Order: sequence, then structure tokens, then C-alpha cells
Amino acid sequence: MKYIWINPVTSSMYAPADLNRFLRQQGYVRIETSENYLEIVKEKYKALAEKTEKTILDVRCPAVLPLMEAYHLSSAITIPPIEPILIHCGREISRRESLRGHQKIITTPCYALADMGNALELPETRFIPWNRFLESTDSPPNPLPLGESPIPPGFFSDLGIAFSSVTGEAEIHNYFKHYRPGETALVEMLFCKDGCHNGDGLQNTAKAVEREERK
Repeated sequence: MKYIWINPVTSSMYAPADLNRFLRQQGYVRIETSENYLEIVKEKYKALAEKTEKTILDVRCPAVLPLMEAYHLSSAITIPPIEPILIHCGREISRRESLRGHQKIITTPCYALADMGNALELPETRFIPWNRFLESTDSPPNPLPLGESPIPPGFFSDLGIAFSSVTGEAEIHNYFKHYRPGETALVEMLFCKDGCHNGDGLQNTAKAVEREERK
């Protein structure tokens, strides 16, 4: 038996019945996590913000930290030991006793998250970008037009703390270049402009969406 967890960005790109039918045809059983890791991660950031005076860097996107290194700001910004939501999901699924002995696939919207997950070497668990997964399958379902990402900028808006949102590589470089300590308690950063729905692990699928919209 093969099991698969579908990330929220990918899930939002298809009609649920079409996606589930496609996965069954490929021999996969779709699974979900038992915990709400979105809220768990959010609360971890809130708790940290209450204890530190330095600006906290949002590290949900693993592509952000390499960009900061060139600016030597590690002593000025708090880099929290908080793993991305998707990694939390992968850890739970990898250790689920009922799935022991079976292959488990964790789909990602980008290659950076897939690389981060695979580096953990979780037992019987593989992280794979959605477009790479589709390359190994037949007759994928038709995608739906995707508006904004299901995880758009503004993730921390309900925490009651001052934060700023920066998305896209150019804006991130500009933020670090002109960094002003203490301007906000938290800076939200996503490497992909406007959210994870622009991830490189979805690019082929995004082109298919554009073709559907032109029909």
C-alpha cells in the first residue's frame, strides 16, 4: 500500500473528487494529519514574540535563510528553531504506527521544502514537489484556476503583534539591505512572490491552469 499527503496549495488546485479519483488510479491512499499544525506553528511564533525583543524572522520558507546570509544579520535577527508546517506534517505521518512498513509521499509546492524534508531521512517517507510527482503518473486531473494561495501573505495577522510581509526574492534582498532593527516584532517572508502558489514545484501545473483559463 502507498500513502500520500497532499499539501494545501496543490489540494486547492483541483476539484476534490477529481484529485482523489486520480490518486486512487495511481495506487495511492490519501491521508491527513491528526493535528492542526498551521495553528501549532502560529502559536510557536506568538510565544517566541512574547519572549524576545529582536525581530523574529519567519522561517516557514527554507529558501529565505540563504538570502539573509550575505547581509550578516544573524546577530540582529532572531532565527527561530521552528520547522515549517509541511515538515511538521511529514514528521507525524512518518512515525504513524498504522503506516509502518508502507511508502509515504509528502507532496510539496517547491523544491526547497522537498529538499529540507528529504534531508531529515524520515523512515519510509519521501518529500516530492507536485510537478515532479505528476511526471511519474498518467492522465492527471484538469486543474482549476487558482486565485490566491491558501497560505498567502498575512499568516500572522491574527496574532496581535506588529509584523511586516515581504514576498519575492527582490523584496527580500531589499528588506535585508535596508534592515532597521526593532521596526516590527516579526517579519513574514516567502521566497515566492505573493505566496506558495507560485512555487517552482507547481510551475508546470500553473501553465496547465493558464491553458484551461484560455479555453
